[in-house]
This record gives sequence, structure tokens and C-alpha cells, in this order.
Amino acid sequence: MKLNSSVITTLQQERSQHEVYPPATEADIKETEIALGVRLPESYCKFVSEFSNGAYLYRCQEISAVGQGNQQIGALQHTYRPWTAGPHKVDDGQPIPIREGGYVTVDQLIPFAYDHNGNMWCFIVEKMQDHEYRVGYYDKFQPKLYGVMDSFHDWLNVCVSHREEVIRAIFDDDVIVHELGLG
Repeated sequence: MKLNSSVITTLQQERSQHEVYPPATEADIKETEIALGVRLPESYCKFVSEFSNGAYLYRCQEISAVGQGNQQIGALQHTYRPWTAGPHKVDDGQPIPIREGGYVTVDQLIPFAYDHNGNMWCFIVEKMQDHEYRVGYYDKFQPKLYGVMDSFHDWLNVCVSHREEVIRAIFDDDVIVHELGLG
């Protein structure tokens, strides 16, 4: 699924509401794909190459950059993965439940967007369909995935439509406060 041009147009029209950077080049995208060992989703590539290589949308939702990143936002291949060490370590191959049903393993997750609480939206790279991966919100404290969507395109549409952190746009206070423990 290609990123809808109207989403890019809306973001461009509201540019003053975002922290943005120069767009990525094909070489930046390729550098990150080689480092990660996976092809990046088409809609994400369009976002970083046509709008901004990394951004803070509506000054609340971070999206990682590609290549070497920029002065404020790191490149996707260098993003923090809390499941690799420390108090939130998860063993390789350990199933991570998906709230909506099913499981993935941490080696299938690539973080692309962080929230202020340290949780993150990830590409679920187990299977690419129509040049896209599913995405899900990783709660590092449980660990568990929430709000799985079919693509970065769908995720970005929610962000642009609601102009807030995506997790808060898709779940009510019961899930936000009682399941995720977010204020």
C-alpha cells in the first residue's frame, strides 16, 4: 500500500505543527535496509523521502529516521530496543502476546516511533504484504503488543486524523490507564 498523497499534503500544510528535517535520500533508505537486513515498508519510505527524515508529529509522536538520522532523531537501525538488556530484557524467541490475538517474537520487531513513556510502535517484520508490514505498540513493561494495524500508512492516518499519540487515539482510558498504566 502506498502512502496516500493527501496524508503528505496534510502534513506539509501543517508543517509548523511538527519538528521536521530534510527528506531522506535513496542512499539513506538503502543504508538502513542493509543494516537491518530487511526491506522497509513502502509507506514509511515515502514518508521519510517526501516529508521528513525523522519527525515529531504534532510535537508528541516521534518517528525514527533512516541513514545517519539527523541532529535530533536517530536512525531506525540504531533505535533503542528495551528487550535486549536491562530490566525489560526478553529472551530471544520468547512469544510476545498481541492483545488482539496471536503472538510474535522480539526478533520480528523494529521500533519506528517512541512515546514519551518509553514504549514504542514497531514494524512487525514476520511477513511483508503489498510492500508493507503490520505495526504494533510494544509495551515494554508487560511485554505485549497493542493496537496492531495493517501498515505504517494506517498508523500515520490515525496520527494525522487525531493529532495526538496514536495509542491514545485508538484506545479508551480503560486500556490506557488500567492495561498500559499510562497517565
